[in-house]
Amino acid sequence: MADYNLGCTVRLDDETTLALLAGLYEERAIDHIQVQAIPLPRPAFKDHLAAVAAAGIPSIIHAPHHSHGVNPCAPAAYDDRPLTEIRKHIEQAMTQTFEAADTLGAETIVLHAGRYLPGEHAAALNEFPRFLDRYFDPRLTLENLPAVYAGYPLLGNDARELAAVAGGRITRFCLDFPHLACTTNHRGLSFAEELERFESLDVTLHHLSNIRRGSITDEHLELDHPNGGLDLVAVFARLRQHKTIPTTLEYKQDSPAVYARQVRVFAGLWEDHAGE
Repeated sequence: MADYNLGCTVRLDDETTLALLAGLYEERAIDHIQVQAIPLPRPAFKDHLAAVAAAGIPSIIHAPHHSHGVNPCAPAAYDDRPLTEIRKHIEQAMTQTFEAADTLGAETIVLHAGRYLPGEHAAALNEFPRFLDRYFDPRLTLENLPAVYAGYPLLGNDARELAAVAGGRITRFCLDFPHLACTTNHRGLSFAEELERFESLDVTLHHLSNIRRGSITDEHLELDHPNGGLDLVAVFARLRQHKTIPTTLEYKQDSPAVYARQVRVFAGLWEDHAGE
């Protein structure tokens, strides 16, 4: 058995990828899955959740985020729907998220603080606690986000700001390596130094994919992408220092086969960096 805990991501309604990941779990190539919760009509939600539960794989839940219409720090930003409709949608999405976590026995629910309008950082910081007032759960695990994506700013980009956003209420954190690299590239900071700052937080999950060299844009590239620019030496040094923290691979490619290949790439990189 490998001395790491590796997982892959699957949308709640993606039964094709689920079947592939179930095979990888049976082969002991992965140890868990991260289930991306998305708002669904009640019958579809129940059916898909039952399928995931039947697979019997240890699960982490990722709460819906802004691309699913759930944007905690600025619910109405970049959204033309009436606020009452937005809030109803968020209520449904978070109710399903917590139900999925309960059904699957998930101890971790990954949460994005969200995106906000330029110049509205202070307002976003003030709004996020209001979201927690309504939807707090001790399983919530706050993830660092890129400084910018597609021209809009996001909340919680580095260890210090993540702690400020959490406000002592959320006490667990997800360290997303490519998100941090996008932020450090955008701000001209040292990735290694900013990575070290996460030692001050209770990190209970890692997210891993790749980005292009010098990029500020999160693309979820493969670890062995020819234009990959993530500092894998620093990343795997941390992973080896924190072997008990699960690492979840996250890709956006249409073919789920990317995971079958990338779990092997990860295993090779783990061995390649054994002496570092």
